[in-house]
Amino acid sequence: MAIAHESGTGTNTLASVLTGALALVVGCCIAWMDTRPGWDDTGVTAGALLLGGALAAALGLRWWVAALLVAGPIVLAEGQDAGWALLLMIGFPTAGSALGAALRGVIRKR
Repeated sequence: MAIAHESGTGTNTLASVLTGALALVVGCCIAWMDTRPGWDDTGVTAGALLLGGALAAALGLRWWVAALLVAGPIVLAEGQDAGWALLLMIGFPTAGSALGAALRGVIRKR
């Protein structure tokens, strides 16, 4: 997991593990809420996936690892019944993690 974390001075294994665990917990929370019987707010779920991916990437995970960890739980929970929505379940955290990585790059250059 050390290669999953980007830092200016080398790899930081503890930071990688903690950031990866945080991204996975965020993804599990989103998946849990989305699978509740009364939950029918797709926009909030999509926004949470976007923000979760952005947060994980901004904290130092590579963008693609952040997207997989945030999207993984909801894809596993809803994947079989999702159809075309599966692309959005992967697309929102991917877009968010790309934005988070860009934000991290801008901040690092200052």
